Amino acid sequence: MESTPGTSELRAIEAEVQAHPHGRVPRELRRRQLLAVAEQLFVARGYAATSMDDVAAGAGVTKPIVYELVGSKHEVFEACMERAADALASRVADAVVSAGEGDATRLRAGALAWFEFIGERRGLWDALLASDDAPASAAIEAVRARQDDFVAAQLAATAQAEGAVVDPELVEAVATAMNGAFEALGRWWSRHPERSATELADLYTALVLPGLEGLLGWSAR
Repeated sequence: MESTPGTSELRAIEAEVQAHPHGRVPRELRRRQLLAVAEQLFVARGYAATSMDDVAAGAGVTKPIVYELVGSKHEVFEACMERAADALASRVADAVVSAGEGDATRLRAGALAWFEFIGERRGLWDALLASDDAPASAAIEAVRARQDDFVAAQLAATAQAEGAVVDPELVEAVATAMNGAFEALGRWWSRHPERSATELADLYTALVLPGLEGLLGWSAR
C-alpha cells in the first residue's frame, strides 16, 4: 500500500501496541488502533464494503472488542470522520495563527492548509468527508455542522479582535458558504488533479475575500 499520513500513523500505533506484552494493550491505545485500521479500510473499500469483521481482523482482535471500544459500524465510521475533521480543523487553525497580521493573509493561509490537507489525504477525503453512502450521510452532515461552527468561531474572533460588531446569524451564514466553497472546489480538484494546492488556495481567496470585505468589513491587505 502506498505510504500516506494515515498509513504512517497506523504503523506508529501498531508499534506502540507491540510494545505491550501478552495483549495487555491500554484501552485508549487499542481504540486508536481500531480507528486507524477502520480509516484505512474505509479509504480502500468504502463504507458499504467494509465489515466489522474486517476491522477486528485488521487490528488482531475479536469483533466484540470493536463493539466495546467504539461501537457499531456506523459509530466506527462517525468516529473516523470526527478524527479526520479534528485533524483538518487543527491544521487550518494552526496555519491561521501562524500567518500573522492581515485578514487576506490569514484567509489564504487557512485555505492553503485546507487544500494541502486534502491533497495529502485525497483517499480519506473521498471516503469519509465526501462520501455519498446513504448510511453515512447523517454523520457527514454532523461533521459539516461542526466545521461551520469552527469557521464561524474564527470569523467572530477576527471581528472581535478588530473591534467590529457583526450579526451572529450573518457570521453563521458566511461560514456555511465558505465551507460549501471549500467542498465544491475540493470536488472540482478531483477532476483536475494537475492543479496545485497553492492554485486552489489563490482561487478560493479570490472568490471569498470580496464577500468578507463587503459583509464583515475584512481588509484585502
